[in-house]
Amino acid sequence: AAAGSTSGLPSTPPFPPPLWRARDSPRGHGEAWPAMSVRQLSSPSQASGYSGDYGGDGNATLANHTAGRTQRTNTDPLWRKHDAKANKSGQRGTIYWVGKSIMGEDGALKDERTKGANYHGEWGNNKKHGYGVQVFPSGEKYEGQWGNGLRHGEGTFWAPVGKAKKLRKVYVGGWKDDRRHGRGTCFFKNGEFFQGTWDQNKMHGQGTLRYENGDLYVGEWHDGQRSGKGTLNKANGDCYEGYWLSDKREGSGSFFYSDSGKVFVGEWANDLPKSGIYTQASPNPEQAGGVPTTSVLPSLRLALPTEVLEGSLAGVRNGRKAFRANNTPVTRLFSDEELCSLKEAFAAAQRGDGLAGFVELQALCSQLGSDMEADHLEELLVTSGLALQGSDLDAVGLAFEDFLRLIAVLLDEEASHESGDFNGDDYNWDDSNM
Repeated sequence: AAAGSTSGLPSTPPFPPPLWRARDSPRGHGEAWPAMSVRQLSSPSQASGYSGDYGGDGNATLANHTAGRTQRTNTDPLWRKHDAKANKSGQRGTIYWVGKSIMGEDGALKDERTKGANYHGEWGNNKKHGYGVQVFPSGEKYEGQWGNGLRHGEGTFWAPVGKAKKLRKVYVGGWKDDRRHGRGTCFFKNGEFFQGTWDQNKMHGQGTLRYENGDLYVGEWHDGQRSGKGTLNKANGDCYEGYWLSDKREGSGSFFYSDSGKVFVGEWANDLPKSGIYTQASPNPEQAGGVPTTSVLPSLRLALPTEVLEGSLAGVRNGRKAFRANNTPVTRLFSDEELCSLKEAFAAAQRGDGLAGFVELQALCSQLGSDMEADHLEELLVTSGLALQGSDLDAVGLAFEDFLRLIAVLLDEEASHESGDFNGDDYNWDDSNM
């Protein structure tokens, strides 16, 4: 053993010292250790280069230490490879789903299975995404666009009919989150069809519906019902043009009777004409010839006919005020700009629970330019169906939509006063007469 070294160990270290020491400590012959990086130490070629610098026992060289080691390559587990193959993305061939086993009355499984499903098309993140064709277990078929596993975009839907299960086209148009949405045409089983706009699987907006009996409606829809302005052309030649609410004629409208040639123009309530005037729009086909004169009646006229008509119309409107205010969509009551302004005013005046009490409602009405006494506001709340007669006013709390309906009744009342309409109470109209 060399002097100054431990017995049995070489006089020079088999490995270079750490970097922090290599720069400061001299080598055995008065030379500094060369600087090395961790990456250089990991390279066999660099390590073997240092064996000549040591000059000591070759068994202690870095080359001999690394020569016997086997270099291992990192490989992914088999399950990860299989999972990557199963993760569907992009265009794929047809994917089949096996139907469920059928259970007999004795609880044992039969050899039969329910019908399965299949899909051919594009995928994204293991979900149907893009364009594809899906056949459902029921035999229904959809071809079109998909988004995150749901029908989304433009597409066509078929349903099987009859024993032969022949496919019948049901719907062509827009979809959103697996529901009919946007413009589309639906062919109903009874022969009717609707062409127009949809919202969450319901007819909503402008659209045309052809009925089984030949009638045709063209107009506005709301939540699957006729609501707004629309025209109904009946197969027998009759025609109604006016306003609708909850799938019934409600409000001002005109009706042409083809069999008599008369036209009624006035107010409708609960699908019936209530107040208006009749005129002979075209000659009566049943009176082709002249009507013989058998007697002469004295002239008879109604006193103040205009005032009587206006008062009658006002009575109908007043009697249906609460029903119309509570059932008319708020988008028909106010424009978008008015809704934004009313929402800002309500947000500034509402309580901590998000509602507006009696005091807040008075302040809001005053802010909108209508100073209102407590008795008048209570009357409006009762008329609108938002409070009961004689109820505790301190317990009143309206949400934003109820507040909008209250303002609609207030504006209707002010418009009636400005037009000089008669008070409907003079004509004893109420909902019981409807």
